[in-house]
Amino acid sequence: MSEKKAETPVTAEQTKQVPRCIIVQGDKGGVGKSFVARALADYLRNKEEKLLIIDSDTSNPDVSRMFESHLPCKLADLDNGDGWMDVIDYIVGYKDHTIIINTPGGIGKHMKKHIKLLVDYLSKQNIPLELWWTLSLNHDAVNLLENAYKEYGHHFAKLRVVCNLHFSDGNHAPYCLWEGPFRSNIENAGGMTIWFPGLHIRVVNKLFNPANVIPFSVAVDASLGEAVGLTTSEQYKLMGWCEEIAICFAPAFSHSIHK
Repeated sequence: MSEKKAETPVTAEQTKQVPRCIIVQGDKGGVGKSFVARALADYLRNKEEKLLIIDSDTSNPDVSRMFESHLPCKLADLDNGDGWMDVIDYIVGYKDHTIIINTPGGIGKHMKKHIKLLVDYLSKQNIPLELWWTLSLNHDAVNLLENAYKEYGHHFAKLRVVCNLHFSDGNHAPYCLWEGPFRSNIENAGGMTIWFPGLHIRVVNKLFNPANVIPFSVAVDASLGEAVGLTTSEQYKLMGWCEEIAICFAPAFSHSIHK
């Protein structure tokens, strides 16, 4: 019998986090941008990545509300140049973190005008910028993405198109508008389509209550889930959903940790 080779120890340098800056956008209200950003933060937090949350949906900062007791969270109004400067000043103290920037609807015109400032700063810090576009079911959804891609898509190292199945009851078919040459071009250029699983409405209603909101993976804990009113079946629904999120997000982060 041949001897089993000893595994090479993984050094601290090999497991060092590779920071990135992720902008979650969709350029329309009600498409689930905050939902995706919260799931993304929860997933990476479970991976023990260091995170900074910047919530620019200042009128309804759902992402920072969920994580303010668990992660560093900042608010920034990206409707003006000062807000984009604030983002850079926030990042200065967190350059070894992954930064998640959640955006409100209609941010595209401000992104086009101001994003180069952020891009220039990040490039000097060797921090890649990613766009996670939450695609809606609206008839103009793909057109909005195409326009954004033409106007400022070249600033992003990676593009992830997130099809939110929460609004289609888990059915891929309503996203038929995304099936076509544009999707092929995006994916051939290294982009990725992510099928974001829906979460049962009973769980959503309890976890998204602003009066008592906690991260998804925290609510999976039996005692903590009960604190926000989750029943046993709702906790099992949430647990299964967190597992689905891990599966659908994993390919987008396959190289975020050196191993």
